[in-house]
Amino acid sequence: MSFNNRKADLSRMWARQLKQEFDTITWNYRIGLLAPGFDISSSKTRYGSWNPHDCTIEISEHLIRNFSWDVVLNVLKHEMAHQICSQIFKVPNDGHGELFHRACDMIGLDPAFRSASGDLPEGIKCVDNPGPETREARRFTEKIRKLLALAQSSNEHEANLAMAKASELMDKYNLRIAREDNRKGYGNIIINHKKKRIERHQRKIAQILRDFFYVDIVYSCMYDPELDTEHKVIDIMGKRENVEIAEFVYHFLERKIRELWKANRKKFKGNGMRARNSYYYGLLEGFYKKMEEQNRNTRMAANLQGRGTTSALVVASDAELNRFVSRRYPRLSKYSASKVKIYMDSYQQGVSDGKKITIHSPLHSHDGAKGIAIEK
Repeated sequence: MSFNNRKADLSRMWARQLKQEFDTITWNYRIGLLAPGFDISSSKTRYGSWNPHDCTIEISEHLIRNFSWDVVLNVLKHEMAHQICSQIFKVPNDGHGELFHRACDMIGLDPAFRSASGDLPEGIKCVDNPGPETREARRFTEKIRKLLALAQSSNEHEANLAMAKASELMDKYNLRIAREDNRKGYGNIIINHKKKRIERHQRKIAQILRDFFYVDIVYSCMYDPELDTEHKVIDIMGKRENVEIAEFVYHFLERKIRELWKANRKKFKGNGMRARNSYYYGLLEGFYKKMEEQNRNTRMAANLQGRGTTSALVVASDAELNRFVSRRYPRLSKYSASKVKIYMDSYQQGVSDGKKITIHSPLHSHDGAKGIAIEK
């Protein structure tokens, strides 16, 4: 196939997918819009545009090839907001004024993508170039990073103390912001393994993040424009600083359970995939119980010192997180996990080993800014 034919095929596939995404967005947010035509442009500076005269939305090939599909969807929503102004508000040239922002609210567009400067996804930039409003959050993540690095001590008691201190600091930080009218700084990071399913152990890691790291999780799908297929993804949402820490913990635990299986697999020789998956799940269950006990001890100590617990007040901050999640996913449905057979020997060994896991690698970014959207 020639280069030009391949490019034409990709353009047709992407236009088809954008039409499907358009239909999904209008259904999710209950917005009545005429289905536009979709064109793929070669522009490297203008990521998207809406043409009210021929009812066409144009999306840049450069955007599709160089950013995650989540970013593409935000740019699509930006252009759909202009379409709402044209077809619902009957103001085709409102620019980026009050009616445009009202349209953005109607389809849950992240404020970072409402800019008039060529639809550039400015929310991505602020990850590497934080403004004054994010400096305190950066100091917080740096403190957590240092504590997790200190936890590499070979002395188990010292390592556990460092992890407990990190947990206590997260409690205090989120307790304080729960007391404030702090609606800014929510964002998301998407974990994409490029697979058609999310494994059971990955769901367990997501549960750990949700229960101990002040984030919410949604399992979703994301289109891959190079392969013309959809993959299952894990969408981590919360305060930007909490999301960054949660992403690190996710990748750490994924790597750690594989290392431990490699070191212990000979104990379960002949039991294959079932033994491995049972060991993975046992490791994460053991780590979950360790975190649960650690948090319980930390909060008991806080009670004895008269500081109280965080749980009641942190619920207040969850309300804003729930609103952020609802804007991204207005029609969420609950997932009910199917039962999986467990190989008990490897599971119980995993639980025992999991209680010894200590997060000890320095905090770092895995994918840079790609695929990250931040609400400033």
